[in-house]
This record gives sequence, C-alpha cells and structure tokens, in this order.
Amino acid sequence: MRDNRDYPPISIPPDKVPTFTNGKEILAELETRVRNKRLVDEVISGPDDVTDFFSLVFPEVKRQHHVGDTRTSDYKIWEKGENVITIEEDKEEMCEGEKKWDVYVGGPAAMCGAVIQAQSEDGGNVLYAHDGIRGISNWKGSASSYILRDICPLYHGSSYNSLYVAYVTLRDALHRRVNFPGYLQTVKSDGLWVNVRIYYRALLSDPGYWLLALKNQWNAVKDVGLYMRGTYLTSASNTTAYTSIIHGSLTPVILKELNLPYTVLYLSNERYMSLDAAPGRKKSKGRFINAKDRLEETVGSEMLEERALSKEEARSRGYDPDRVFNLVERPIDGAFPMSVDQDMEEDIIRGGGKIRDRSRLVSVLVKPVRGGQDCKVTRVRWEDAVTGEMSTTAVNTLTTSLGPSATTLRVSSGESVGLFRRLVGGLQPGNLMQKIMLATASTMVFLIKIDKTQLPGEDMLKKFRDDLGVGNKHYLMLGEREVDIAGKPYHVFAIQGSGGGLFPCRHSHPEAPLNFINAVLNTTLQLDTPGIEFEILSLRTCSRGVTAQNFMRLAAPAANMTMVYGLGGLGMGTMVPNGLLLKAVMKQRGMLAEGVISEIEFRENLKKSKFDVIPHWGKENPFSRDYFKFFDMRTSRSAARQLFGQRAGSDSSVFQARSSTFKSIFRLLRLRR
Repeated sequence: MRDNRDYPPISIPPDKVPTFTNGKEILAELETRVRNKRLVDEVISGPDDVTDFFSLVFPEVKRQHHVGDTRTSDYKIWEKGENVITIEEDKEEMCEGEKKWDVYVGGPAAMCGAVIQAQSEDGGNVLYAHDGIRGISNWKGSASSYILRDICPLYHGSSYNSLYVAYVTLRDALHRRVNFPGYLQTVKSDGLWVNVRIYYRALLSDPGYWLLALKNQWNAVKDVGLYMRGTYLTSASNTTAYTSIIHGSLTPVILKELNLPYTVLYLSNERYMSLDAAPGRKKSKGRFINAKDRLEETVGSEMLEERALSKEEARSRGYDPDRVFNLVERPIDGAFPMSVDQDMEEDIIRGGGKIRDRSRLVSVLVKPVRGGQDCKVTRVRWEDAVTGEMSTTAVNTLTTSLGPSATTLRVSSGESVGLFRRLVGGLQPGNLMQKIMLATASTMVFLIKIDKTQLPGEDMLKKFRDDLGVGNKHYLMLGEREVDIAGKPYHVFAIQGSGGGLFPCRHSHPEAPLNFINAVLNTTLQLDTPGIEFEILSLRTCSRGVTAQNFMRLAAPAANMTMVYGLGGLGMGTMVPNGLLLKAVMKQRGMLAEGVISEIEFRENLKKSKFDVIPHWGKENPFSRDYFKFFDMRTSRSAARQLFGQRAGSDSSVFQARSSTFKSIFRLLRLRR
C-alpha cells in the first residue's frame, strides 16, 4: 500500500520562502528556562513566516496535526475541577421512538472500537464524540511509535526505575548547583542522558502519590528484581509485561482481520525502518539495561526481534557510523500515521455512523437494573467545548477512553467514605478511578529543508523517513514532499519528536527538549550538514497518565459502560486491541448485571480471556491473557450501590452481602470466646 505521508511535488514562489534559523529562538528560550528553572508551561511557537511556509508545503499535515493552531488556553481542561465526570440518576422518562446510540467517547481506544462496529451491520448506530482539541492531546503529542518491547512498564529499563530516577534527579540538581556550565553542556551533548525527573514539590504535597509510587516500586521489584536472573519475586507469567506485550502484539492481527482501506500501521521496511540507536557515543556497560533476558523469558524472543545494521548499511541510509552507534532495526515494529484519526472518522461515516466533535462528556445518566442491584446508562450529557451549551444523547452502550486530563469519575450523591477506603482509593474519596500520576514529556514538530543540489542522491534522504528511538526519546516522519523553488529542487520533511518525563506534573522540564534537539535529532540526522536547514515549528507539553501498575486500567461502572484509562504512554501501541477488548468486557459486564453469570464467573472469564462472544467482531477471540488483574472490580457496582442501594434492600449488592458475612464471622468469634 502506498505511503500516504509522501505527498505529490509542488512549486512555491521564492517570495514565499522564509529564512530558516535552525531553531535559534526556541533553543535560546529553552536555555533561558533551564537557567531560570522555569518549566515548559505554555505552547512555544516558531517564526510565523516559517509556519506559513509549512502551511503551503504540508496543508494536509497542518490539518491533521493542528500545527500553529494550538494555544496555551486550550489546556484549561487540565486545571483542577475542569474535567470531572459525574454519574447521576436519570429521572426522566425516555421519549418514545428516540434513537439509542452506541456512544464512543475520547481517544484512540474508543475510536478503534467505533471503527470495528462501523464494519458491522450495526454501523449506523455508532456515535463517536470528542472535544475537538486534539492539538493538545497525547494522541497528537506522542511520536506514535509501535514498539512491542516498550509496551510494558517503564521500570523494565533500569534507567527508568523510580529509585534510579530519584537518584538522578538529586544528582543533577547537585551538578547544576556546583557546575552549571558543565551541567548544561551534558544536557546538550549526551544522547543517552536520562530525561525523566521527579517533581518533588508536587510528589511530597499529595500522600496519594506516595502510595502510588510505593505500589509501582513494589511491582518493579516483583517483575524485574535487580535486573539479574534469580532476583525476581514473581514468575514470568505473573508479570505485567506477560500480558501487555502480547496484548500489543494483537494490533497487526486485528488490523489484518478488519482489512481497512487505509493504512493504520506502517511496519518497518526498506523505505522507512523502525530503529533504535545510541547517538553521540557507544552505550556503556550497564546503561539502558532493559531486562531483555527477563522479557525474553516472559514473552519469547520473537516479540523482541532486532537486527543490528552494519556500518555499510548505516551509511547507505545516510547515517554517520562515527556519530550514531548501535543502530538496530526492529523488524516487527513500526509507527502510526498522524492521519489515522481522520481516516477512521471517515470510515465511521461511511458505515452510517455519526461524528460529534466539540463535545465534552460531563455526566453519565443511569437507571437501576434488577431492583437497584446494578445500573445501566440511559443517557449522556454533553457540554459544547466552544459555546458551553448542554445537551443529552440517548445511549444503548457507552465506551470511553478519556485521556490523562480526566482523572475523576464521581457519583453525584452517595455514601460517605471511611478512612480505609480513602487509603485504598489513593486518598480520592468518591472517585471511581484509581489514582493517576501525570508524567509529562515535551513534543515538538520540525520542518527540514534539504537542498538537493548540495546533497544529491536518495541515500541521504532515507534516514529522514525512519522512526528512531533512544530510550524514551523518539521521532518519526509526518510527511515529505519535493518542492521546486525557482527551478531549484528541494526535499522537505515534517518530523515530530517527543521525549522526557516530569512527574507528577502537567508541565515538562526544559532540559528534555533541549537534550532531544541537540543530542538526538541533530546528531542522528546531521542537521549541521551544509545544504540542510531546519526550524522548530512548535513545542508543547504532552502528559501521560500513570497508575501503580504502569499499564491500562479497565472499568465498567454500569452494565453497558466500559472504559480504559491510565495507559501511561502505551495508548497508541495498544489502541486497536484496547478497542476490541472493551467490547469483550462490555458483553461480560452486561451478563453479570442480568444475572446470566455470577461474579465468580465474571472474574474467571476475564482471567482466562473466555470471551465466547465479542460484539461486532464475528471472528475468533484473539485474547489469551489475564485481564482481571487490570480491572477495577471494587468500583464496578459502586454507582448502583450509592444511587440505588437503599431501594435494593439488604441484597442490593455483593458488597453488602460480604459485609454481612464479615459481621456474622465476628459474632461467631465473640461467642467462641
């Protein structure tokens, strides 16, 4: 299939071509912020004339990626109390004949679920909704890489273990205090510089973060131990990676079954390779240990396939082997094109469904099921993201993947919460979601102009098409185009890069983009070569939501509602299987609410991936792992209990039954005394 990132040649008048500054203004701004300890807390844009030139060369990419359109004010949704979703009782009667939609809300997982349904005979019932500000989303901010070995908790890389991150945060703080010029030079020159940092001020201010961090470190000790064989505390089949990597590997399997008429995933090939590298210097022993032996033991070597490029092969792709070391291809990995959301929306419309943009989910309205023992969603309430106008939609099913700005799902009126449940819930009384910690990176868009009279031949161009990773720093091509300027041939690339992690914080530290631009992008692509000019078009923050498990959380607060959250930067690599998995869980949750299966059967079906029927799929069940360990069972009937518990009597929920059992045992023990 043709690469739809390769756009047809065009001609541009010389008076429309600006002078490129090689990122001078933004690089100077970043150095100033490093000196002044100021975070990247706003959208930083490049020169207006270069942005205008970008719009002429890549109008398609500008439209897909919202380059130049994103504003700092768009981040208002991230402020405390701005993105709280409530579950409320629906006290209104349904209008006769009112259409009930299968509603999908939010990011990649929800959209993939909608696309799967769009291929079925129920495609006309799909309503996909989003808030219309994808320009600030993690979806558009990530490098959209599909790297199987990275679809696992970050602690599988020893340099990203929370204890090591705590150490380097303090070490670098001391380094900059004692020798700031040396610190700044290290940031700008070391491609292997670890760019994840702890924001201690925020961490220490919230006890919920302490508990999350402790749980995460305990999971790390269990899964990878001391990064040496024999130090692990759990078997390979009980690790998170045992599920997460195999789950991610289902992406091409499911896409093949769907046979969509557009490209969703580019896998590594001769034209655009998926690569890993060490720019600037060779990896020293002990750096970036990724527990490879442990991962091979967990999921098999075929999931971690890699192939080292020889110096000759590296040169044939335009790389300098004396500047870029350890160049390795990942043959089964690749990247997602940035056009995939538009392609999928068009697919939903072709299937008879509807798209609702500018719509922010604010309330989920439910009615009781089986006398209040459970509940089901009957309507959702929207707020127009531009006008603030409220409206409702009748619901058949509801699927959500709302991203890291949505950290609170609360029943509008309910029971009081005791101290123990406050602790279990991460000190979030009434919140049906687990505690989420933001880990915020920087994301950048670059425009690169190559004078083909100075750099003739195709070999030099190949490396600009590759997606390349260095630790948690990645870049990939957004688009390429031949441009004729007054009879002179140029090749122009749009590239996106991302990297870093400051947690818990919704802003990023300026060292991360400064390191990425100077030590990674400039080194691998040799942007200082005569004949190459570049500009930084935009720089902004890109937050991930991380839970203690450092993988997805699944929830089903109502009989016909499923949600995924806390994906921790793994949302793109797992979006396709996530969309299908939410359907499988929805079917099981509905049977539980109807009394067709018991709670024990529900638990066992999720543990064994026993999904006999997956709505809108009609093909073999691809799942094989234990998903119950990622499911929020504690809150699955919490909304019904809080809203309708009094009506249901003593048998209104399994939780009340358990409470009665504990009381009976306590009385029996007292009698025996």
